[in-house]
Amino acid sequence: MFEFLEVLSPGCGASFQDAGRPGWKRFGVPAGGWMDPAAAGLANELIGNPADAVVLELALQGARFRVLRDGWLGLAGASMGWTPGSVRVVLRDEEISFLRPENGVYAYLAAPGGWAAPQYLGSAAVSARSGLGRGLAAGEVISSRRDPTCRGPEGAAPAGQSVGYRPRIEACLWPGPQWSEFSAAARSAFFATEWRVSARSDRMGVRLEGASIKGPGGTMLSEPVLVGSVQITGEGQPVVTMRDGPTVGGYPKIGWLDQAGCCSLAQLPPGGTVRFEPWKK
Repeated sequence: MFEFLEVLSPGCGASFQDAGRPGWKRFGVPAGGWMDPAAAGLANELIGNPADAVVLELALQGARFRVLRDGWLGLAGASMGWTPGSVRVVLRDEEISFLRPENGVYAYLAAPGGWAAPQYLGSAAVSARSGLGRGLAAGEVISSRRDPTCRGPEGAAPAGQSVGYRPRIEACLWPGPQWSEFSAAARSAFFATEWRVSARSDRMGVRLEGASIKGPGGTMLSEPVLVGSVQITGEGQPVVTMRDGPTVGGYPKIGWLDQAGCCSLAQLPPGGTVRFEPWKK
């Protein structure tokens, strides 16, 4: 292990993440893992790491670090003062900061060999609300698994690959288990609304604000909930289950988003808007 960065501030949230821990949902443990797998994978590719190497997920703004030794870092995802989709040399005693993003929500910082992080149920993915690890705190020192000056194999990607995130998106909605139980008027209202992302959104779920959607009458038993499930609360507002979300729930699910839709939604900041488009047969 090579001590590489000292945490000066975790900002709005900095945590170790990887592909998560599938196979534990039957015990009530969410899969967890990176909110934007595509961006996390690019960060690892840039630095020459295996696709499943542990990355540091940064949320929104404010993360600051002191560099403890010279080395390489790869960044992808939201732009936070660095060019996303790029590699950068950092020098000992340099202070690096990640500012309020110009676009996107989550950025991914990769170090040579991946970050050294404790494992919980076979994964380093932090899911604090499930009691699996915790976010980083000021004063901690984090280490890379390989000498930071060694930038991985020859297959490392060139700099300049990035994805631009927009404040307004469209996402394809697939029918959920209770789709047919919503009235035609409720389904039409759902698709006609431009939904706004609530500031109360987090790794558990993206809360949307807009028209009030009338759900099916009566009560329903709790049933399994997948990442991407679009539930309609008792107040008629959608909540999209994300990586650290519950594994069961009792709200009716009007639809479901695939991984591409979840990635796009995860990178939509508070105040950003989304319109849903019905699936095409």
